[in-house]
Amino acid sequence: MKPSRKLDPAYSGDYDFHLDGRIRVEVKASRAVAFQTDEPLYVKALASDSVEQFDMNFQQVKCRCCDVFIWVAVWRDVIRYWVLNSEEVESNSYFSNGQHRGNVGEGQLHLNRDNIRLFDQYQARPHELLQAIRDAHRRLGKQS
Repeated sequence: MKPSRKLDPAYSGDYDFHLDGRIRVEVKASRAVAFQTDEPLYVKALASDSVEQFDMNFQQVKCRCCDVFIWVAVWRDVIRYWVLNSEEVESNSYFSNGQHRGNVGEGQLHLNRDNIRLFDQYQARPHELLQAIRDAHRRLGKQS
């Protein structure tokens, strides 16, 4: 459902949708692009089987504002989805807590050829997204 103050009195535009009346979900998207080039996006966009190094940056990640994240990764020939809860993101060693100087409560996470396989456990197919969101929500508070 589209979030609103009727569903969540504290809602102030900080997440994208509400599931099952209790799960706050934020969607972030990024493209796989060649790492060290200033070419336009349509030139530096990579295919999923490319051997080039890429940088995929999920920005303005506010772990305290939602329960679950859906990350959408776009290559020229495929779209991939990962579903993580806010604790899994915040505790991830690749999460940079503080995207901008002086920033509080907002970070970013870069995926690249070297670390992308570490996120395989969170990958979901489109028809699995609803269950993956519910599963990620169930994992909240169960981090060791």
